[in-house]
Amino acid sequence: MSFLRFLAQARTTLARHLAEASPAAWAAAPTDPGRKLHLVMGNESCDLDSAVSAVTLAFVYAQRHREHDYVPVLNIPRRDYPLKTEVGHMFVKCGISEPVLLFRDDLPGEMTRDVNVILVDHHVTLLAPNVTEILDHRPLDKEAPSVKLLPAGCEKQIEPTVGSCATLVAERYLAQSEPRSSEAAQLLHATILLDTINFSAAAKRFCPRDVAMVEELEVELGLQEDQRKQLFDELVAARADISKLTLTELLRKDMKMLSTDRQVVPLAGMPILVRDFVEKNGAEKAVREFATGSNLLVILGMYVRPSDGQVQRDVALISLSGQSPLVERVRQSLAESTDPNLQLQPHQVDTRFMGGCFLRQHNVQATRKHILPIVKQALLDWEAEHGCDCEEVIFFKEKPQLGLS
Repeated sequence: MSFLRFLAQARTTLARHLAEASPAAWAAAPTDPGRKLHLVMGNESCDLDSAVSAVTLAFVYAQRHREHDYVPVLNIPRRDYPLKTEVGHMFVKCGISEPVLLFRDDLPGEMTRDVNVILVDHHVTLLAPNVTEILDHRPLDKEAPSVKLLPAGCEKQIEPTVGSCATLVAERYLAQSEPRSSEAAQLLHATILLDTINFSAAAKRFCPRDVAMVEELEVELGLQEDQRKQLFDELVAARADISKLTLTELLRKDMKMLSTDRQVVPLAGMPILVRDFVEKNGAEKAVREFATGSNLLVILGMYVRPSDGQVQRDVALISLSGQSPLVERVRQSLAESTDPNLQLQPHQVDTRFMGGCFLRQHNVQATRKHILPIVKQALLDWEAEHGCDCEEVIFFKEKPQLGLS
């Protein structure tokens, strides 16, 4: 079965396993009580790595393990898909239209225990009891309550040294001669290039395995090494295309949630520097709409200069409730971090935007996966001092009512 046909049939495949499945849906394939449903899901930011890893791994497994059904799910509400501009760009380029895709809100409200879940590009989930396999490239959070709920037989491939989860998927794709798909190979190739910043020596976000996968995929696709920069620039431009987004949508474009007993803290990533964002008309209104009800908002900005691919990063800490001591505690934790050392310095031009703290991050190799645990620990320490036992990071199946969706 071709890759595009596989995606086109995913909705029917899913429907056969739902309680409300019609006789017509079951008639589309042989009835087999032993046939299991496996959902392949990326993380809730649904960046290119998560989206591509989900659809390509589901395709590979579906062709190699035909006795079961594998369905890729993008872990966002369908209405948020237009915010994922680089995902939409690559999917359209490969002939994938939005109507064939399945999203988080296409799933039933309750997940029965007979549904298996395969996680890509994350490992903390409310669906932990259903998880049978994990492919991730961030350090294992052993203390997360949901990680402790993973079944004993769950297979984990967690490789923090690789630059992209798509590298792990590509290794599995290329390990056998079948299946083969030019679209799947193209998606994996583009994703690894974007995640590794085209193997930038300054960013250092890759390892030999990332390089090996790109080289092997280029052989399969008939591409040359000198074509990488053009593709990388195209992807960076697609990710940074915010021309059709409101400022609130820009904040939601690449967002994760950090939750404790007393606070919900959004961490918003954006493809421009925060310092430039706050200068835009309506920025304060957008921040208040985005983070209503939260004590703290963390914004991480990243700008890739088109001329030479140089990466710039900055960080903003804003308290909508005027909790300046909390902002200072998080700032201090980030500034004192040694693993990694973020090399934070105040912006040359100071800003008084909403009384926040705005810092240039000179260690451009450090990403959100490095910053999130530091912020988390700062919150836990702060709340422990104020008499509160706190829980872990929770990546919500549905975003809380905080003006975030």
